[in-house]
Amino acid sequence: MTETAIPRNKALAAFLRDRRGRVEPSHLGLPHTSGRRVPGLRREEVAHVAGVSVDYYARLEQGRQRSASPSVLNSVARTLRLTKDERRHLFDLARVPDEPPAAEPDGVAEQRVRRLLTALGDNPAMVIGRFVDIVDANPAASFVFADFAAMPSAERNGVRWMLLSERARELYGDGWESAAAELVGMLRLDAGQYPEDPRLNEITAELVEHSPLFRRLWRDQTVSTWQHHQKLLRHPEVGEIELTNEFLTVHGAAQLRVIVMIPTDAGALSLALAARR
Repeated sequence: MTETAIPRNKALAAFLRDRRGRVEPSHLGLPHTSGRRVPGLRREEVAHVAGVSVDYYARLEQGRQRSASPSVLNSVARTLRLTKDERRHLFDLARVPDEPPAAEPDGVAEQRVRRLLTALGDNPAMVIGRFVDIVDANPAASFVFADFAAMPSAERNGVRWMLLSERARELYGDGWESAAAELVGMLRLDAGQYPEDPRLNEITAELVEHSPLFRRLWRDQTVSTWQHHQKLLRHPEVGEIELTNEFLTVHGAAQLRVIVMIPTDAGALSLALAARR
């Protein structure tokens, strides 16, 4: 196969170009010369700092490089000042293994996860799968957010709910847009790992059509893992609820993530749940 016949990695190309444009030369100790037509670094500057040839980096950014080593990607990530989440996304897009492949969840592991949800009691908790699909939620999470189990399976998605549900906007208030950006960032990370999955196209096609915010965030290449952030919600029955998100991983169910939301005032939420019961 000739070089021109190599399929282009358009997602990798778009991500690298976007992040290169965000780094000022002064951030890397480079002089700011005149004649720059676009913001950010030039390709040759990225190549020089990363320790690769200009031709090599150009092929990588154009999505024409057949493969890249972890050491090269690490150098590019440092040069572009990528966050930990963005670095992981870069490896996913380049199809370069960064960690041992995750095992698929089995039925026994899923049962253990559901028992964990029950054990968490009045702490809202959800199990999310690939593309932020809601796999399960305990009663506390259903009370605070939404009864995902009652929705059609295609609608049980955290990003979709956040962007298209009026309840989500009311619940998050002024923090709605930043919360939505974090969930879109999670979807982007999964898209880097599973770009050909039909479920990804199903979710993104609907959101592109119906959500201007999603279109902007998706175009902006936002990535995030939404970990360890405090959220202030305004619940119609409880009032203000301050929650701290914690993510848990479960052995044998690496494709599933458990989000536990710990309330600052656990008593108020427990009383509201008791009244509902």
